[in-house]
Amino acid sequence: MPKLAIFLSTFFLLILFQQSSYGFIEGAEVPTLSNLPIERTSDIILMDLPHQENPAKRYLVYGSGSLNSAYSDTKNIAYGIDSGKGFFSVGILTENEASKLKSKGYYVIEDLPLDFHSKYVSTNAITKTSQFGNIANSEQVHKLYNVTGNGVTVAVVDTGVDFSNPDIMESLARDEDNNPIMLDADGQGLVLTNSTFAVNQKYGKVYNFTKTFTLPENVTSNVYESKDGVFLNTMSKNGTISVYNSLYPYYGGSHILNGKITGDMKIGTSEKNFIPSKSGIYHLGAILASHLGKLQVVIVLVTDPNEAGVYDTITPDMSTSWMDFTKEEKSRPNYDFDFTDETAINIGSGNEFLLYDSDDDGINDYSAGTVGARVVDIYGIFSDKAEIDEKLGAVNGTLLPAMDENGNYFGIMNDFFGHGTATSATIASKGKMEYDIYNDTKKYTILGIAPDVSILPVKSLWFGDVFYGWMWSAGFENEENKWVYAGKPKADIISNSWGVSNFPSLEYAPGLDISSHILNALVIPQLLHQNYTGTTIISSAGNSGHGYGTMGMPGISSFGISVGAVTSNDFVGYGPFKGEPRFGNTTDHSDHVVDFSGRGPGVIGDPKPDLMSIGAYGFVPSAITKLPYESSESFSVFGGTSMSAPIAAGSAALVIESLKEKSVSYDPFMIRNLLMSSAEDLRNDPLTQGAGLVNALDAVRIVNGHGGKFLVHNDATFSNIKEVIDISSSSFNSDLFGIDEFGLSDKTFPMTSWYGGRLNPGEETTTTFTIENPNNYTINVKIKPETLKLIENLQMSGVTEPHLQDPILNETETYRPNYIKLSDIPAEHRISNETSIIHPDSSLMILNLHFPFDTFMNQTDTTYADDLKISSLYVYDWEDKNTDDEISSDELSMVSRGGSWGTVQEIRISDPLEKFENEPVIGVYPVPKIFSFWKGNTNQNSTSMDYTLSTSYYQNVLWDDITVSGALVDDELTIFANDFTDVRATLSVPSDRQTGVYQGFLSFEGKYHKINAPVSYGVLETVEKDVKQTVISGSAGDALYGNGFVKGAFDMTSRYMAGDWRQYYFDIQDHTINSATIDFEWENDNTNFTVFMIDPQGKIIQTNFPSGVFGEFLGWPTSDWLGTSSFSAGGTFYPLKNRDNTSTVLFAPINQTGTYTLLVHSTLFDGTSITEPISLAAKFTTIVPDEKPPEIMFEIPDLINKTFDILPKIIEKNPDFVKYYLDGEEREQEQLPLRFGMLPDGQHDLRIHATDIVGNEAEKTFSFTIDNTPPEILVKSPVNGTTVSHSLKIDFKVKDENLAEGGAITILLPDGESLEDVTLHSFNVTGIDDGVYDLKIMAVDLAENEQTKMISFNVDHAFVEAPSVISKEKEAVSENTLLIIVGAVIVAAIVITIIVKRFRKTSTENKILKEDL
Repeated sequence: MPKLAIFLSTFFLLILFQQSSYGFIEGAEVPTLSNLPIERTSDIILMDLPHQENPAKRYLVYGSGSLNSAYSDTKNIAYGIDSGKGFFSVGILTENEASKLKSKGYYVIEDLPLDFHSKYVSTNAITKTSQFGNIANSEQVHKLYNVTGNGVTVAVVDTGVDFSNPDIMESLARDEDNNPIMLDADGQGLVLTNSTFAVNQKYGKVYNFTKTFTLPENVTSNVYESKDGVFLNTMSKNGTISVYNSLYPYYGGSHILNGKITGDMKIGTSEKNFIPSKSGIYHLGAILASHLGKLQVVIVLVTDPNEAGVYDTITPDMSTSWMDFTKEEKSRPNYDFDFTDETAINIGSGNEFLLYDSDDDGINDYSAGTVGARVVDIYGIFSDKAEIDEKLGAVNGTLLPAMDENGNYFGIMNDFFGHGTATSATIASKGKMEYDIYNDTKKYTILGIAPDVSILPVKSLWFGDVFYGWMWSAGFENEENKWVYAGKPKADIISNSWGVSNFPSLEYAPGLDISSHILNALVIPQLLHQNYTGTTIISSAGNSGHGYGTMGMPGISSFGISVGAVTSNDFVGYGPFKGEPRFGNTTDHSDHVVDFSGRGPGVIGDPKPDLMSIGAYGFVPSAITKLPYESSESFSVFGGTSMSAPIAAGSAALVIESLKEKSVSYDPFMIRNLLMSSAEDLRNDPLTQGAGLVNALDAVRIVNGHGGKFLVHNDATFSNIKEVIDISSSSFNSDLFGIDEFGLSDKTFPMTSWYGGRLNPGEETTTTFTIENPNNYTINVKIKPETLKLIENLQMSGVTEPHLQDPILNETETYRPNYIKLSDIPAEHRISNETSIIHPDSSLMILNLHFPFDTFMNQTDTTYADDLKISSLYVYDWEDKNTDDEISSDELSMVSRGGSWGTVQEIRISDPLEKFENEPVIGVYPVPKIFSFWKGNTNQNSTSMDYTLSTSYYQNVLWDDITVSGALVDDELTIFANDFTDVRATLSVPSDRQTGVYQGFLSFEGKYHKINAPVSYGVLETVEKDVKQTVISGSAGDALYGNGFVKGAFDMTSRYMAGDWRQYYFDIQDHTINSATIDFEWENDNTNFTVFMIDPQGKIIQTNFPSGVFGEFLGWPTSDWLGTSSFSAGGTFYPLKNRDNTSTVLFAPINQTGTYTLLVHSTLFDGTSITEPISLAAKFTTIVPDEKPPEIMFEIPDLINKTFDILPKIIEKNPDFVKYYLDGEEREQEQLPLRFGMLPDGQHDLRIHATDIVGNEAEKTFSFTIDNTPPEILVKSPVNGTTVSHSLKIDFKVKDENLAEGGAITILLPDGESLEDVTLHSFNVTGIDDGVYDLKIMAVDLAENEQTKMISFNVDHAFVEAPSVISKEKEAVSENTLLIIVGAVIVAAIVITIIVKRFRKTSTENKILKEDL
């Protein structure tokens, strides 16, 4: 039988089965995409659904220009925004089309499917309501305060939601007209109903058309009447209908398919009794979807029974769909193809749910979704006009109304596998339904955290969908080129139970990526609009632990709330866990950090996660669909941080309702601080637990001023985070996403956790903590900086014995762990205290099991990772009931467990002295079979393994990094009733501290309440150019976070983020540095690392293993990544080396000043111990092929005036700095005159010294004279107004120090003649008429300063002139004498000039020579 899988990529579906691959049911096979059986075709409709071998993919495409310039076919645009500064889009392209866009210079990144953070989704499970409610104390909130989330809306961004279960049906969010509020940003939920059937009806009766009747244009077929009733003629030649293909592009060649219904659809029982249509045109379509791993088809009728042409009624043929969905192989049920026995649906009526009761027992057992979703038209089915509207910016990607009044389509919300339904039920289950637990007679209900909350489902399966879903939920509408705030958020809270693990594909580090910037902006009030109130956004921490730094986006975003996972053992004894001795015999224990819970820090270094809640495991109502051969009930076992996030979201809803009841204004930061200030300490470190376990009751108590609870926050964290991410966000072009440009708010918002920023060794930073007392009485609070210190480590080695059986539960293929009593491990503390098995001072116990890599993987095998075996780790409270000193499963209460496909397992036990009533016992469980990364279970029996068991005890001690000052009296601070007090805290970085991230707590303890404010800070390594090298020394470590070592934490079935990460910060302020060489070293051959260099803007600028062709064609983030397999949905790494077996080298470009982060990821781990020292040496320098000094150019004459506007030029490809010395005084370039001629008159010198980044130097001195004084013309004759009759005597002198020897003097005579260099002349006027004339005398000096003299004279030939006193002989002598004198002066000037120039040249050369020496 051919197989069809759900249309999305493998990531998605397999994540929902992850209990096996994560070692929950060790050794069980993980189903793969191709193993999910589903028939290619439906029996009720014939369609062509071939599997697409090379389907088109989704890509994020953005850049300068417009959508029109990038896309030749607008059908390729799923969603797009045009702006004046460029465009952003999600395109559906073939690889060839994507390559062409890349070649045009656009940014093209393959869109990433979301990793949904569930660890287990399985039907038929239940838990006690009290246990589930007690985790967050939400039931107490309901009972004591009557607060249930009423009036609060939570947007669940997930796989969709199936509201068929009565426990969540009423939680669907609705508007003021009772219409459902749902968004399908992925575009799956579009249902085409544009196939039309015309009826011949008169006076309430149906008649058949005559044979000569021609159907109206655009009508598909006709309606006919027979003795059996009234039918749509769907089987006629023209009866083919259009079906929207929600499985595209993975199945089917197009997003619209042609379907042929295999029976005529009945719409009436007789010619007078039929489903009415006022217009006489019936619309028909089909829902094509995937449901619980099977193909689901529902034929639907859309009618206009009230007003002609206004289509508002939907009738689904659920009975036919049910028979098709549940048909047995090779059989064809007797389908009725009948709408007349179905229930019509009107959007807004409250009955929008597609439900069916197959056995008429009054309980629905089949669901096909909920009608009324708004769907983003990603393929432009209805919104595309074959061109992009230049004004609208985006036509494809238009958000369609829930139902087209013309009857051509409607939207539907469904959940193809149940993840989104589970997260929603975690929040909103009403607890109406009763379920059977453990197959006995007792019934239980499941109550959500906030049962009266409204759920707004947002279907988002891809990274590209999320942005649309967030913005819309936060109250923005996409209008024209922008997201426009509509005045009010649609949701109070957004819950994200997913993440993106393969962050290198997006080219930015988590926390500094696009999604993090947008999330942060949506949290901050008034950032995106002056009236925007901000939205509380809660995200799961991810399931990539137990290593540090394993949180990806969006959970790592600084201003969102991230939630990790703790245990709940309610699953013990249920279903597949029943009869398994390793799970023990009770459900008593809970609230221990789960090994898979994602941990901080991120690249920024702020404390993450923020909170913790149940993630292993809980129980939730599920979709009601039940196959005939199943006796299941509609509930599921659910877990992972996918469950933790909605628990926190439900708790936030209770807090918001409480604030509204008290009319207290709030913003997302207040919600965050209330949840963190009320969290219960789990005794772990901040990067593991944040503030601790969510406690909704204590949060509501703070709001109401009850129980001695109080609130703590500080004023520095927001600003310190802003300082780091501002650099990155400023480079983010928000305009491309339709958001007005924004920077983070200049306001400071209070936050409970304290991020000290990035500091230098020896530096201090301070903050003010505010303690708010809402109680009506005074409280006293002790303040203490705390950190965890290792006080004892115990080790014991052994060899596993596989296939041991329990004396009670001993069925075939059922095995027990190898048991080790904790008391059998030698411990120093027992020397002084023999009765204490656990260290008496311990607040945290960490158990690690590790085994050598060669034991974990058979490396003699020719295929890498084809022979794997592990042992998982358990810890029990053992009560020897029969005092036989033999351990049996009925005597064990499992406290916690840990299991991953790696070389190190981990369990953390909080307050271990309180958790064991009897004797602690450790279980080492050898997985019975050998597994292959490629094939899964090989069915070969596992063999024994060498192992080492490590027990580490930690104690809370004083943290010396922080000191607190304030009004302390006897180590207590008094806060009066309904008042607050400020205290000043100072964080001092020790001078010898190496670069990295450091963590601790500042605890505030009252009589009835304790707050642990997480604290972290980063230490910078200041980089100096060409120093010998910067060395970060390795050190022996322990199970907690440290900077000189890494933990063993890789997992061959987890995601890319799995492993252990470290951050090292290098502060580069020397702009000449352009390259870095990093040598990174470790100890063991089988350990491996990927190293990234992150620039100040958060961009990945280099890695030691670039993805290359693997990234281009397989989507791998780095080339040491193996991708996924039939065994591992998460994927794994292999030991790629670029230097030798214990070191790697990274060469990185340095392109700007600022803080660079070296991000180190241990992808594989040797396993000979639980930690491994790491060391690095870094050298920062300048490397360019440049041996030429800078060229200094300044074309300045010896003599200039104020009109001279040429400035010096330095020609150098790699400039470093230029220094200017004007008349001996150093000046910056901007201090130089824009016109050198504006300087004071006289002699000046400009010395220019230029250096390039390599160190090549050049220097030149330019001497020049400023002359801005024009020549002075002294006229002796004629006098202005002189009258002459035949001769005008011209006699004048020109006075100027810089007068040229020739061409400096010009006389312009009235007759047009000009005289050069003449100062004495007699002008004969006999040839000109009587009248008034002008004489013009002009003089210009060498600096081009000009002077002009105008003299008027009268010519009157009747005028009698006085005789001249100068004889011709004397005049001739005078002229000869003048010529001789002028000649002598010229010769002298030439000689002096030559001498001066030679002297200056010699002086300059001597000066340069002296400086060089």
